[in-house]
Amino acid sequence: MRNEIILIGPMGVGKSTVSKRLSEKLNKSHITIDEIRFKYYDEIGYDHETADRLFKEKGFFNGLYRYWKPFELYAIKKILNEYSDCIFDFGAGHSVYEEDKMFQEAQETLKDFKNVILLLPSANSEESIEILSKIYKPEAENNVEMIDFIRHTIEHHSNNNLANYVIYGGKRKSVDDLADEIISLISCRA
Repeated sequence: MRNEIILIGPMGVGKSTVSKRLSEKLNKSHITIDEIRFKYYDEIGYDHETADRLFKEKGFFNGLYRYWKPFELYAIKKILNEYSDCIFDFGAGHSVYEEDKMFQEAQETLKDFKNVILLLPSANSEESIEILSKIYKPEAENNVEMIDFIRHTIEHHSNNNLANYVIYGGKRKSVDDLADEIISLISCRA
């Protein structure tokens, strides 16, 4: 089994922030998949013009997000194969797959990783959605669509089925608290 830590979860939950803190505390590098993904997307023919058109015509969730799915799966397979002994944080969509075949491929890709950790603000889905929705200002053009996306990534089965552990941020936990909780959890189960 591989010991790298993989953080998954909805947008805005703090995956990148917590992974950076884990990186500091464990003296390991961290890989933010959102920062390097397009290199991998491009390897299999990602078309930026098609992506822009789909976003303009159908919006983020019904256009761009759905176009990204095969590219996201390819990227996580490649990145997890190319990097080791580090902390990974997945973009919100990199761990949610609507198509059964893609979900099964994601499961197969992650099966050898014993520290796949789902970060959520609360054990209550509605409370999690409410907390994360506050990130988006009501006047923002895509506010409703982003809230729908947050809801989707929280309610969809993928994250829960891919994770080995779930950590709840809660209102009173700091980034250090979350990092320490993760370190304690994986140390106890090593």
